Amino acid sequence: MDSRTRSRTSINPASAILWTCAFALAALVIVQAGKLPGNPAYAEMGVESEGFTLVTASSGRGDDADPYELLYVLDSRDEVLLVYEIEDARQKQVVFRYGHFLPAWFRTARR
Repeated sequence: MDSRTRSRTSINPASAILWTCAFALAALVIVQAGKLPGNPAYAEMGVESEGFTLVTASSGRGDDADPYELLYVLDSRDEVLLVYEIEDARQKQVVFRYGHFLPAWFRTARR
């Protein structure tokens, strides 16, 4: 093959710069995505069904890795608020902390 029949491929400088930027951005996205935290379970979630409302919240006790959680149960049929605490989720224990008849609270608040 002689030099006259060989074809030369020229690369457009603008295209080369765009492709370089695209690869650099893709690499940065991958690096940053690797720094995202996992998908932890968060408190402060609620659910309602058949007259019961359950809401969880952090109690402020415990450390960041193992916080204590509170479970508030609102029974709209019997008009009662119950509060339970989950001190350590690994122990699988829910401890009753407080309960109150809501109409009594509202009567006291109206005075």
